[in-house]
Amino acid sequence: MAFKSAIEMENTNYEEELKNDRRLVCSLIYEINCRKEKLSQMERENNEMTTTLRGLINGLIAKINSKDSNLWGWELQYNVTVRQLKGKNAALCRAFAEAIRKGKAGNFKLSCFPSLAKVLAS
Repeated sequence: MAFKSAIEMENTNYEEELKNDRRLVCSLIYEINCRKEKLSQMERENNEMTTTLRGLINGLIAKINSKDSNLWGWELQYNVTVRQLKGKNAALCRAFAEAIRKGKAGNFKLSCFPSLAKVLAS
């Protein structure tokens, strides 16, 4: 009988160890599943954040490109205006030089400054 009780005790210890091992395995499985779920949630949040950031960056790039094209247009318009003004200035300089050559510059100066014309006339 004593021999049976030792075997029974050994079986009981074995069953108890088996129960504890099963609990540990179940606990580990549960913890693994929880961590997998957390990881999946973090990945979803990361994907959403990445998508949002990409949208913001693309929007900013579009605004920058739009402003660049506007600046490019303004620069072209400025260059055209400067060329036109330089052309008008050159034409005025040529006309003035021609007037000086023809001797009309003196009359032009006097007509522009009436007080000077009176002084010179007296």
